[in-house]
Amino acid sequence: MKKKQFLAATFAVLLALQLLVGCAKDERAVVPPESQPVLGEVNWSAAADAGQNALMNEFYNTGANYFNQNNNGHTGFNYWWNAHALDVLVDAYVRTKDVKYKERMTALLQGCYVKNGNTYWNTFYDDMEWWALACLRAYDATGDLTYKTMARQYWTWIKVGWSDIKNGGIAWASGSKDSKNACSNAPAVIIACRLYQLDKQEDDLVWAKKIYTWLKTYVVDGSRGLVWDAHGNKNEDNIYTYNQGTWVGAGMELYRITKDRAYLDDAVRNVNYLINDGSKFSPRGVLKGENTGDGGLFKGIFIRYMAELTASGFLDSYTQMLYLDYLKLNGQSLFHRAVKAPENIFGHDWFSRPASKNADCSVQLSGVILFESLDGLKRLKLLK
Repeated sequence: MKKKQFLAATFAVLLALQLLVGCAKDERAVVPPESQPVLGEVNWSAAADAGQNALMNEFYNTGANYFNQNNNGHTGFNYWWNAHALDVLVDAYVRTKDVKYKERMTALLQGCYVKNGNTYWNTFYDDMEWWALACLRAYDATGDLTYKTMARQYWTWIKVGWSDIKNGGIAWASGSKDSKNACSNAPAVIIACRLYQLDKQEDDLVWAKKIYTWLKTYVVDGSRGLVWDAHGNKNEDNIYTYNQGTWVGAGMELYRITKDRAYLDDAVRNVNYLINDGSKFSPRGVLKGENTGDGGLFKGIFIRYMAELTASGFLDSYTQMLYLDYLKLNGQSLFHRAVKAPENIFGHDWFSRPASKNADCSVQLSGVILFESLDGLKRLKLLK
């Protein structure tokens, strides 16, 4: 038997044994049994650069300093997409230390302030949460207190969204107080945790635990560890990858602070389910596409928090290895299958080549997050 055949047979036996044993004891991840395609190695830094350049060249509105909805003439302003644009500019600055990215961050901040009506406040609490998270990362990367001050102001506004309607939770929007969605609560836990780690204000940690407990009680499917879209919405068609990602981030940050293993177990259980569910979330071992528009950003958000968990040092070596393999396969699949050359425009389905050079900015952002995350893991020497 040739070496490759031997390794493949050995892997199949080990996989079968793992499936029989199950994940109940230590909840280790299991790689889906589908045959994994052989894809070439990728220079993740170069791929991230290409994606960043395309983001600027194809989507940036130079006259108004924000990112347009698409590269096909739609100059619409999506407040929360631009928060993730700030996030990826932070990624690029951390990777390159090139001052141009700091300058772009400053310009984007001002452009979005003007487009949002000369204010940073927004009626959607989840939109402000994305901005708070991006500002906290910008502060961490640059030390510029402007970003920390903004994050603290956002947090003050966000907490107003909590009410006793539906037993608690932060509303999705100020005008919809009974809309208690996952997207307006899990990110809030991460914000509270990161502010607590900066300032050691006990109230922030109290809030983080309170929101997390409410989520786990009313919005998390206890049988699988997955997050529903909202309190009262248990529709299988409304389970989105970004809600899983922020739940992972919430558990990870609370574990970082408290060392309570239950939080980490929640995060690991969620990731394990997504990467092993070949019928819904990870067909052929690659994270599913969720179309364009807002959905174009969803899996990028999941990737960001999965990558952070992978790099956290909290995982056993076996689980970390499987997470790295999964992330790498997604990156290779996007790079080799779903990049439109020569523009370097990304498709929303990372397993198939895009049909044209026209795309939504949200889709491009997800791809950039993936490539930047993989380069970050390589810089940490977790990826070869």
